[in-house]
Amino acid sequence: MNYLKIGVLFLAVFFISSCTKTELETITGNKAPPDTTIELNVYEDYVNKTFILVLGREPSVSEFQASVNNLKLNGLDEDSRYDFLNTIFSLSDYKWRQVEKWRIQLLGSTDSSDVINQMAIFDFFLNDSTYISLWPGLQMEKDRLDTLYNASYNYVGGTISIRQLQSHMLNNYFYDQINMGVDNFVLSSFQHFLDRNPTLSELYGGVGMIGGNNAVLFLHAGASKDDYLNIFFNSDDYFEGAVIRVFNDYLLRAPNSLEMSTATLKYRSTLNFESIQKDVLATDEFVGIK
Repeated sequence: MNYLKIGVLFLAVFFISSCTKTELETITGNKAPPDTTIELNVYEDYVNKTFILVLGREPSVSEFQASVNNLKLNGLDEDSRYDFLNTIFSLSDYKWRQVEKWRIQLLGSTDSSDVINQMAIFDFFLNDSTYISLWPGLQMEKDRLDTLYNASYNYVGGTISIRQLQSHMLNNYFYDQINMGVDNFVLSSFQHFLDRNPTLSELYGGVGMIGGNNAVLFLHAGASKDDYLNIFFNSDDYFEGAVIRVFNDYLLRAPNSLEMSTATLKYRSTLNFESIQKDVLATDEFVGIK
């Protein structure tokens, strides 16, 4: 065999061996540890900001650790998010936070001691026959303040809804003093709950109705302040305004058309404001993974 043949044979063997498929051996249970740095930040940020926005405070060490652990255990899936939110919303802190929020927004610095003191003043005049001609009006004002005083406890206790709490915070002596005149009452109620001014027809209808005249608001007739409040807090505009407020509070934006229609329909049909809040707080956008 000459050198040429030997060389050709060597190259052929090398080529064949280089083309042979190499089998990779898989070792079970040998997974690389995942990088959880970003995920952990997401869990922790979600827990912290939810506590602050919903309860107005940071979680305690035990609340924080338990919440993060439970969310991590289930991969932050939808069920674990709602379990977490249900736990937070079940705390009395949540409802007292709502009471305080609306008290400041609607009644400013007025607190329970102011209400008690004013009721005592009304009682003084109600026990002096010199003012007998004013007794009906004084009694009405005292009754409204008594309702306002109990509204916070009734809401926290679950016997009235957030809508009823808001209505009582509008229908009292102090709110009337802050918003002097019927025109201002209608204007402020629209601004606080609908985030807009009333149209001229809405303003005239509201003013006339509160003044005791037959009038129409949101296609419904009424002739008293109670009628106005009942119509107002059962209107589509009120439910839409509540949805807009939740999106602005939690996502810092207004809802899109689909979000608006879906959430408004749900709130109107269930009258469950908390469920609207939870739905927004459970979104990927709020969680921070989108």
